Formats: sequence, C-alpha cells, structure tokens
Amino acid sequence: MKILQIMCHPDYDGKHRISNILANVGKDKLREEGFKNIENLNLYDPSLHIPVMDKFMFNYEGVHLSEKEQHDKLRQKELLAQWKSAEAVFIYMPLHNFNVVSKFKDYIDNIVIVNETFKCEVESLIGLDNSDKQITFVITSGGEFDKHIQYTNLDFAVQYVRGIFGVLGIDKIKVLRVEGLDLEFNDKEQIVKEAIVDLKAWIEEFSRKNKK
Repeated sequence: MKILQIMCHPDYDGKHRISNILANVGKDKLREEGFKNIENLNLYDPSLHIPVMDKFMFNYEGVHLSEKEQHDKLRQKELLAQWKSAEAVFIYMPLHNFNVVSKFKDYIDNIVIVNETFKCEVESLIGLDNSDKQITFVITSGGEFDKHIQYTNLDFAVQYVRGIFGVLGIDKIKVLRVEGLDLEFNDKEQIVKEAIVDLKAWIEEFSRKNKK
C-alpha cells in the first residue's frame, strides 16, 4: 500500500511543534505495522514548490503561458500523479485563523481538477478519485472546537477537509483532534500524550483493515 504523509506546519522543521511530533510518531507507527511505502510531503519545506492558482490552471485556448507557468503546470501534474497513486493519506496540520493553512489550500488547488479528480454534471459533482482512499486528518488547535460553544460555528477546517474530499468521491475520513493546547486550565503535556495514544490506536485499526 502506498501512503502519502502531508505535513502542514509553517515551522516545517520545528522539532517542538505538536503537528510535527505527531507526524513523526505516525510515520514510525506505520512502519512498525509493516507499511514501508510511505512518501512524505512537507508543504512548507522551502525546497518544495507548490504552484499557486494562476491562469495555467485553466485550459484557456490561445493563452500563452510564460516559462514559469509552464514549469508550474508540469509541477502540478507531478503533484496530481502523486496524489492519485496514494491509497491512503495522513495529513498533520495546526489550525490557523480558524481554517486550514494557506499552503494546504494551494496544494488542494493542484489536485482538485475537473475531469481529473472530479467531474461536473448538470446538477451534481461526481468524484473521480479512489473511493476506497482513506484520509486521516490530524488537526491541532489552541481552542476546543468541538466543545466550546464560541468555537463550534468556526470549525471551518474540518468542514473544508470533509467537503473538498467529498467532491473527489472520498468519504473515508478519520479526524483526530488535538485541541485545547493553549487553554490555561488544560494540561498540554497530557493532551499530547493522549493524542499519541489515540493516533497509534487508529493506525493499529487502519493496519488491521488494510494489510494485504
């Protein structure tokens, strides 16, 4: 099984960042469970190029593409091929301003492409991606977005992930929340410990279902 691991923390090599810690725990646990084909995509790594939405994304006839846009279009094809070939995806992300981080949105714009990963019909959208693809979304946050009444209506990141992958025809989405990290009355260290236990338990369950 080919697994794509997407790391989304702006402090891309920050060893103390909870998202990065969990990503490393997750990768190690997957390997322990026998999954060897794991490809890592660190969106904020400066050596990694993620094209930003531009006219090259659209097939306008007669539009001349600059050298940069041609390069971006080739890069988009690489990202799309990588995404399509993955049978499972693990995403590790901190919440930013109540939503997904900007580089993740740029990445999504490179894989959500009409007639590639979805198609439009008269009154509906049809997903063209692998419907058996398992998405695991590990999201860290300072607040408690599934508990605190002030935050529940601002739970855009999880809604976005469920919605956008639903467009592609993927409904196997596991959300692991690591929340309340910045609340004074919470024990941050304990929250992280519990998150590691939950992540490992989920990977064990994932392994039982997907080992071939």
